[in-house]
Amino acid sequence: MSDASLLAHALDWLLSPISGAADHDPSTGTYLHGRLMVLAWGIMVPVGTLLSRFYKVTPGQDWPRVLNNPFWFLTHRTVEYGAGVLMLAAVVVMALEDPGPPWRSFHAGIGWCVVIVAWLQLLSSHLRGAMGGPANPATRVPLRNWQWSQVPRAADSSGPRLDWPGDHYNMTRTRVVFEYLHKAFGYGLLAVSAMTLVTGLFAADALNWMWVTLILWWMACTAVFIVLQRQGRNIDCYQAIWGVDAALPGNRMKPIGWGIRRYTSSNVAQAPFPRRQK
Repeated sequence: MSDASLLAHALDWLLSPISGAADHDPSTGTYLHGRLMVLAWGIMVPVGTLLSRFYKVTPGQDWPRVLNNPFWFLTHRTVEYGAGVLMLAAVVVMALEDPGPPWRSFHAGIGWCVVIVAWLQLLSSHLRGAMGGPANPATRVPLRNWQWSQVPRAADSSGPRLDWPGDHYNMTRTRVVFEYLHKAFGYGLLAVSAMTLVTGLFAADALNWMWVTLILWWMACTAVFIVLQRQGRNIDCYQAIWGVDAALPGNRMKPIGWGIRRYTSSNVAQAPFPRRQK
């Protein structure tokens, strides 16, 4: 078989349904539902996960002198809420076309579970508690990009720094429980959503290029995850916000989550984040 024939055969296969049927003519609802869910769960959620895990400190940030970079939080929140909106739109589209019960098929049942748990995950993020930390002594508003040497001290220069008590800064039980649950459910949803997308592709008898492209994308995300993990960019959220001072409440506790990197004053120079030239 010639190269041209092999290419033509490969293209024909990629443009054919998974079942090998001659025709592929999904309904409008199925078409929109599938694409919205793939965009939300197949693309946006993995990107949001990578950003939140590995970009709490960004390239060029003079960490740990410059702290509390909001990039990861703003992008993670925007991407995940955007995915949540697309997910709801996909559910509405499908419900209008096929208003059957959630248990009508395996894909529908597990899909509804993902939708419900995902929105509970989004809403529960508002239960993470107060932030706290170094504060303006007049307004009690936490300082952004502070340096510990510049944080005001109470009463006189020998007194303790003015710290605003908060669930995150003090790592209260509320914050600890939130972080364990939020991370566990987040990664769990990511895994279950992948299975849901695959079953959806088979249920819709999607074209072969769709599942091939999706798997290649997931492989690329996995490769990026491995590289950034090995580089040590998975810095502890607490240290990204408040620094590496061993006296800080959160730095006296073990980091929450698998493979989280924590630095100390003695080895922070080994952190992989580029510094600005002095």
